[in-house]
Amino acid sequence: MYIDNAEGMVFRPPSEAKSLILRVTIGCSHNKCTFCSMYKNVKFRVRTMEEITVLISRAASYYPGLRRVFLADGNALVLSNDKLVTIMKMLHDAFPKLSRITCYGGPQDILRKSVEELTELKQAGLQIIYLGIESGDDETLTFVNKGVTAAEMIVAGQKVVAAGIKLSTMIILGLGGKKMSNQHALNTAKVVNAINPDMLSALTLMLHTGTPLRQAAD
Repeated sequence: MYIDNAEGMVFRPPSEAKSLILRVTIGCSHNKCTFCSMYKNVKFRVRTMEEITVLISRAASYYPGLRRVFLADGNALVLSNDKLVTIMKMLHDAFPKLSRITCYGGPQDILRKSVEELTELKQAGLQIIYLGIESGDDETLTFVNKGVTAAEMIVAGQKVVAAGIKLSTMIILGLGGKKMSNQHALNTAKVVNAINPDMLSALTLMLHTGTPLRQAAD
C-alpha cells in the first residue's frame, strides 16, 4: 500500500507486499553500491516531521485497520532514535490494530547505533530489520563499494540480534564473479554463521543497465 506521491520509485522487500510503505527518507544515504540500481534518480533527504505527520494522517483515513508498516526508503535507521520512536508512536496511535513495523537497515547506520538504542527501537515497535549482507568477502565488498568490511557487517548484524529485533538478511549469488567466486561463497557463509540471522535470502546477481557493475561487464 502506498499513499505518497513523492519523487522517485518505491522499493520494498517482497514480504512487505501488504504493508503501508511510509517513506521517512527519500533515497539511500549511501547509494554507492556498484550493483544496485535503486534510488539512482533521487537525491537523498530526510523527510520533515510535518511531511510524515500528513502521510500518517492520510493513511489512517484510507486504512484505519492497518496492521503493517514498512519504513522506507533505503535505510530508515539513518534517522535519530528520537525521531524514529516519535514516528512509531504516531503510527501506533493512528492505527490501533498495528502489529508490525519494519525497515531496511544499512550496515553503517546500524553500526552508529548502540545495542541499547536498537533495544529502544524494539520496545517502540520495530520488529524486523532487513540487512543486505551481499557478501562476506572483504575483496568483494570493496569491489562493489558496500562501504563496510566483513568484520563490520558481523558487528552490525550481531547488534540487531542482541537487541531482540528479528533480522532478515540478503546475500547475492555471483557477486564475486568468476575470479572471486570461491572466496565470496566461503567467506559469506562465515559471516552468515557469525551473525546467525532469523532469516536469510539468497538472491541472484542481476546486472542492471546503468549500474557501474554492468558498465564494467560490458
